[in-house]
Amino acid sequence: MFQPLPGYALFLLILISGISTCEVFAEDSETRKRANPSEEMLIKIGDHLSFRMDTLERREDQLSAREQILEEQEKLLAAREAKLNRLEETILRRDELLRKREKLPPPQKWRGVDPPSIHGRYATVLDGETMQFYHTKNALVRTPVASTQKLMTALVICETGDLDKYITIPLAATQVEPTVVGIRTGERYTRRQLLTGLLVKSGNDIAAALAIDNAGSVEAFTEKMNLMGKQIGLVNSNFLTPHGLPEKGQYSCARDIAIVAFEAYHNPDIREMVKTQTYNFQFNGDRGVYVLSNTNRNLRSWPLCNGMKTGYTDAAGRCLVSSASVDGKHRISVIIKSTTSQVFADSRRLLEWSLGLEMLGPLDGPELVGNTNR
Repeated sequence: MFQPLPGYALFLLILISGISTCEVFAEDSETRKRANPSEEMLIKIGDHLSFRMDTLERREDQLSAREQILEEQEKLLAAREAKLNRLEETILRRDELLRKREKLPPPQKWRGVDPPSIHGRYATVLDGETMQFYHTKNALVRTPVASTQKLMTALVICETGDLDKYITIPLAATQVEPTVVGIRTGERYTRRQLLTGLLVKSGNDIAAALAIDNAGSVEAFTEKMNLMGKQIGLVNSNFLTPHGLPEKGQYSCARDIAIVAFEAYHNPDIREMVKTQTYNFQFNGDRGVYVLSNTNRNLRSWPLCNGMKTGYTDAAGRCLVSSASVDGKHRISVIIKSTTSQVFADSRRLLEWSLGLEMLGPLDGPELVGNTNR
């Protein structure tokens, strides 16, 4: 028969069991430690790799930042080099231009009646041979000049040359309005054909096509316009389009446009184009011929007139650069901010007045471009 253990014996049994259990747990823990050294090693390796990864990422970020700084510095250096090259080009062109202008006939003393009163707000009359100004009216005041600045576009195109090369019309050129000839994307024309259409009919689509062909973009082309402007002695002009449509920050003045016209007058290709009364513009394929009539009415109504360029926007008003010659005398007039009913008659009156001046011989001293003898 089972006899219960006395109390002290039960206590001793429990104590012995507890000690045995603790020893078992301790042995199990030691066993686990001895059994998993590779796990601890992997943890340590993982920690080390994580630290190295963080270090590498920081180095990568630092190197990327340094690379970006170097790229910015390279861009600045390239821009500075391009600016210096443009400056050098400008200086060389100005030297060439000065030598060319030193060969011009000397400015003349002259005598005549007062110049006629005209409606146009800004005006000049220039000698087409000596570059002498006979009359100016608000000639240095900044103003939009509309399509008369296409003469500057023509100068840049002709300076590049190769006028008989075919070019392909880009999409951007066909999206210009208003006053378009109607060229289409992908069509091919020679630069000469397009330039003639530009100067006869004043097509803005043609201006954009020539600009993009010449410089890759309208923006790059206008940089070339402004560079040439500095080279030929413009002092108050900033061109932002090749066609003269309104653009904030774009301006010129009657004096500067007269200088542009003088240079254009002495370019044989431009001079031939601006005196053309009608031009048969042959479209590609079966689109036929578009007969372009020159927008300068004086060419058709006055035999002495031999150019040059009209212009109109709301801001610039009716503008006209016109030239005339007789008996070896050449004159160029510029009128800006006039009206349709008056600009052509006023231009003719200024040209007739200047052609009728009596020349009294060379001036005693050099006359600065832009000065007037009255």
